[in-house]
Amino acid sequence: ASSRDGNWEIYVVKVDGTDIRRLTSHPSDDSAPAWSPNGTQIAFTSDRGGSNQIYIMSADGGPATKMTSEARKADRPTWALDFIAYSAEVPGGVEIKKVNVGTRDVVQLTDGPGSNESPTVSPNGRHIAFVTTRWGKEHIAVMDADGKNVRQITFAGNNRYPRWSTR
Repeated sequence: ASSRDGNWEIYVVKVDGTDIRRLTSHPSDDSAPAWSPNGTQIAFTSDRGGSNQIYIMSADGGPATKMTSEARKADRPTWALDFIAYSAEVPGGVEIKKVNVGTRDVVQLTDGPGSNESPTVSPNGRHIAFVTTRWGKEHIAVMDADGKNVRQITFAGNNRYPRWSTR
């Protein structure tokens, strides 16, 4: 995402910096893009409906489809084969939810304590790493894609922005 034209929009660019293409063009902010595993779609956050929600569009641009209708806001989408995990602001904090790409059914995966956010889906789609304050400071936890078997994997300091290796 870039605000190069004065408004946050989604762009793609070749690795050598050429062929910059703007994919969204909306007066609201579009940000936090995430590629689908097969590279044909992009999920992103937009406040075009009044509050941040998750949308998807073709990787070539075109119309966006709203995937979430959270009462407050949704942010930081991350793809698996058939679902998108994201952070959702709820009364009392932030929780991890997922939306089925085909049906748009939403399932809440975490339920406190503390804040649970910034999810990232493992390359095989079976696990989700995320940031949580359930143990005091910001730590990284991993859970199964269905929200079960939550386990802490960092223990010192504050920890943010988990990512998976493909190796």
